[in-house]
Amino acid sequence: MRKFTSFLIPLCGLALLACKRERIDFGGNDSGSADGVGYLSLEQFSVSVANVVEEISSQPAAATRAAGATTDASDDYKVKIRNTKTDETFEYTYVDLKTAASKRIELTPGIYDVSAESPDLADYLADDATAHWEKPVYSGLVTKTVEKRQETVVDDLLCTLANIKATVALSPDLQALFMSDADAESAGKEKLSVTVALAEDGLLFDRPATESGKAGYFKAVEAENTLKITLKGQYNKAAGDEAPDYVPVSWTQEIPNCKAGQWRKISIGVQNADQGNVQFEITVENWVYDEKVEVDVTTFYQAAEETIPDEDISDEGAPAVTLASGDLAGGYDINGSMYDADLNKWSDNLKVLITPGEGVALRSAEVEITSDNAALLEALEQQGYARHTVALWPDEGTLSTWVLSKEESGVVSLTLKDAGMTALYGYEGTHTLRFVTVDEQGRTSYASLEVRVSEGGVAQSGPVIVWKDKSGSKTYDFSKRYNHNEVEIVIDVTSESGFSGFAVDIISDNVLTPSELVGVGLSDHLDLIDPGQYQTQLGNLGFPTGDAVKGQKHISFDISSFMAMLSMLNKEGNCDFRLTVTDASGTTVKTIQLYVVKG
Repeated sequence: MRKFTSFLIPLCGLALLACKRERIDFGGNDSGSADGVGYLSLEQFSVSVANVVEEISSQPAAATRAAGATTDASDDYKVKIRNTKTDETFEYTYVDLKTAASKRIELTPGIYDVSAESPDLADYLADDATAHWEKPVYSGLVTKTVEKRQETVVDDLLCTLANIKATVALSPDLQALFMSDADAESAGKEKLSVTVALAEDGLLFDRPATESGKAGYFKAVEAENTLKITLKGQYNKAAGDEAPDYVPVSWTQEIPNCKAGQWRKISIGVQNADQGNVQFEITVENWVYDEKVEVDVTTFYQAAEETIPDEDISDEGAPAVTLASGDLAGGYDINGSMYDADLNKWSDNLKVLITPGEGVALRSAEVEITSDNAALLEALEQQGYARHTVALWPDEGTLSTWVLSKEESGVVSLTLKDAGMTALYGYEGTHTLRFVTVDEQGRTSYASLEVRVSEGGVAQSGPVIVWKDKSGSKTYDFSKRYNHNEVEIVIDVTSESGFSGFAVDIISDNVLTPSELVGVGLSDHLDLIDPGQYQTQLGNLGFPTGDAVKGQKHISFDISSFMAMLSMLNKEGNCDFRLTVTDASGTTVKTIQLYVVKG
């Protein structure tokens, strides 16, 4: 379990118990008392829960405890009595203690923690997720000293919020500056929303969620935590008397020092609009059970309303986006003359550099793609990019077939590989790549590159075949020969029209000879679309077959298990796998060249 379990319960309950301790000296006159023990009296014991969700208001007048701000805990609350020295623990449910015939517990003298918690708190802490909708959990704790032949009374134990509550409110003025949900849905655009995240988990507050007061609850994984706030939507950059001109925007801000037991009331509004400029401001009110702690005010964005330029405004010191070969403003051209059919390579590859400020790392980068060629946008949607936005950094390996991502001395380079150049060349027209980059301080930059593709069409006949490792971080060269025990073999194949043929020929004079192949249930010529008797064995080795290949436009398979088979043969020499893949545009032949090493 994560380390927060060691402090979360004490943090939320310590010093919040309104209690009264009484001692009763039996003086040995009680013949039923035992020497050497003390007693914890629960005659007046009750567990109550602070209703911060329903009772605490953001108004200054509510800065003290409101009448009726607590309720009795449910019967299934868990109560624990733990000896702080020996760690001996007695566990009960609240109803056990309320209905017990005796309200007095005999204990060895010492210091005891008496705690209570929500019945689901343990499961909540064990769950890896850090964000949930409407899932408050509560806990409370008090420390008591039990002395020999004396009775210590525990009365009111108060349980308070054990996670971080967050709500979001958007002012009417701010909402008026963004496209309505109905218009955004009709236009296929992203609606106005605010995402609140802690660690890797976030909750999206859309307009209905903000208007209903829907609450998110975040696990306090540390003593102090940081909530990340991201506002997105279609912002109207036109002046008030002009026709709306909407542009997609994204602002990010962080709220530090968030602790268990707090309610972070996040309000985002507009200031100074009547003075000729627009300033979006986030106000965060921090509440604990009975007091308002502080108010944080942070500006998201500010720009003159009449002078908003056509581009989004980048923050000062935000990452710089440049083109490795040429000026970003001049655009980038892709045409047939750049492709060498003999070498099966492009003479130039699109390369973008992202340079954060000194001493600051790049947190994220994404590219939003627009095009006058509807086929490109449709292809993006088929790949799962419904909003035509592709995450570039951090590098998760999902784009490794098309893009080479590297970081050197803080500078991130993104290079379109030959496979990526070929794929883009298939979509003639003008494509705009809008890069949105954010550094670790939350500063955002916007940069656009116009890519012009002429003489469009498939640059080479036949499908594109790429050989990479399991992580997708390394691409192997088909023109080179590798030792079999030094490579992984993951094959990624794409086609514009769908595969009509896919054959694998195994070529080896003294390693995987035809007789050896027969012994393992294979042949030196294998048809993946019509595998016949070899279908089961091919599947066991990682090859797709039949309908998983025929007509498909993309397949990826891992045949690294073949390497173990080669090692078991204890032979040495060349062993090649020739891949012949056909679609409507032609045939591509690539050969995996291996040298099998003994041992």
